[in-house]
Amino acid sequence: MSEMSDRQRAAIELMETAAQTAHDIVHLPADVVVETASGPSPTLLALAKMITDLTGGLLLPRKKTIPSAGAALALDVAYTNGVSFFDVTLDKPQCLLTFLNIDVPAGYTWSFTVRLRQGTGANKVTFPASVHWSSKRPPVLAYEAGAADVLTFMSDGGGWLGFFDGSWFDASVPA
Repeated sequence: MSEMSDRQRAAIELMETAAQTAHDIVHLPADVVVETASGPSPTLLALAKMITDLTGGLLLPRKKTIPSAGAALALDVAYTNGVSFFDVTLDKPQCLLTFLNIDVPAGYTWSFTVRLRQGTGANKVTFPASVHWSSKRPPVLAYEAGAADVLTFMSDGGGWLGFFDGSWFDASVPA
């Protein structure tokens, strides 16, 4: 058997360093900067966070929790906010729901989901008039405290379609 040359040993060290660098870029957390031969490099998690932040969360939609809807609630549904799930707790007998920033660019659609939790029970919701429901009427919501309903709203810029996804979910189960 022959011994390794200095050149072979250097090539192996270079490959081992490259493998460790690749491992670090893929596996280290977002707040770590990996030093490479060509300079500092962000990790993949840091790059994913940058892309998510730059696109307003469109690639990884966000959840917004509203612990108290009150008597009137205006949801900011702008597609640029990246919020596609609103987790709302109803805490008044009647809640007037409105949508803000509803413009959708021509040729695109936007949808978001709302989970309505019955905080005190028997709470009713008045939905925006711009929502078109199947059967031409809004759904009957669960009325028991701790129950939840899930609804999805979709727009192509010409109004909103309301979809009743389900009722009587256990509101204590995270979405």
